[in-house]
Amino acid sequence: MKYLLPIIIAISSVALSACKGSGSPYAASSTAAQDICLDCGTPRQLVNLPQLENSLFTSNGRLFVSGQSNLYEIHRDGQDYRADALLPEGSGCSGLTEDKGTLYALCSGSGGPTDFSGLYTMSLDDPLATPEFSFALSGMTLPNGIVTTASGLYVTDGPVAVEPKIVHLAIDPTDPTLVLSQSTWLATLPDFPNGIVHTGTSLYVTHYRPGFGGQVTRVAINSDGSPGTPENIAPRGIMDDLTVVGDTLIVTDWQDGSLFQIDLEGNLLQESANNIFAQPSSVIIAGPPLFDQVAILVTERYTGDGLWILE
Repeated sequence: MKYLLPIIIAISSVALSACKGSGSPYAASSTAAQDICLDCGTPRQLVNLPQLENSLFTSNGRLFVSGQSNLYEIHRDGQDYRADALLPEGSGCSGLTEDKGTLYALCSGSGGPTDFSGLYTMSLDDPLATPEFSFALSGMTLPNGIVTTASGLYVTDGPVAVEPKIVHLAIDPTDPTLVLSQSTWLATLPDFPNGIVHTGTSLYVTHYRPGFGGQVTRVAINSDGSPGTPENIAPRGIMDDLTVVGDTLIVTDWQDGSLFQIDLEGNLLQESANNIFAQPSSVIIAGPPLFDQVAILVTERYTGDGLWILE
């Protein structure tokens, strides 16, 4: 996510469909990396929402998007889609993730609409549940990307952080809504961290350094929980969020308005045409029951206007 950074300003939303389908309700876990096509089809808008930031297709087939105005769940009505706001008072939200049947969302804290220091949680097993405030993150300028691992949650502070870092939140093993502690996990970062995902024993993070461009960076989680030495594996311009598909990553290129796919060593596998998106902010894989076949969904922010699908 980019907020007020002079050379980073806006993000669009588009969704691309994969070349082949899958019957799994959790499309990302059953989609082969080679079945993804980033240069197929024509974008179609699913919902028109301003300033979207992140997205999540859950393991039980629910779809959520976050933005400057609210946190939304996307529902299907026949061949149409609608967005239902989940925070009655309105609240800007950024990063989304899930674990153990619980949705985690970074939403407005005490600092106002661009302060995402409030961690909200919601049961994914109860269709009537609504997000509830669980924890106030401290000492962070702009909590942004968030991901779950077996050892807890990791949250990036960027891309306009005073002190760029990744923090770790320890979660009560008996209560997924209870944060036991917050600690700085990695502070020796030369760049501003943004999106974050986890696969294998490593975190993959998009970074941006003003005047120097961006990187996809790999950081191993050592056996004792400490961070390994960050490794820059894929230099690019300005990137936002990313998602894991098999043993590859699909990354949003905010600067060029495109998506690209790399392996876990950073080798480029494929990419979409430039400017097919208006500054994409997140990318995820989705599928049944909301979609008839596997699809790639992308959100847009600032100059963007909603959620799209390529078909």
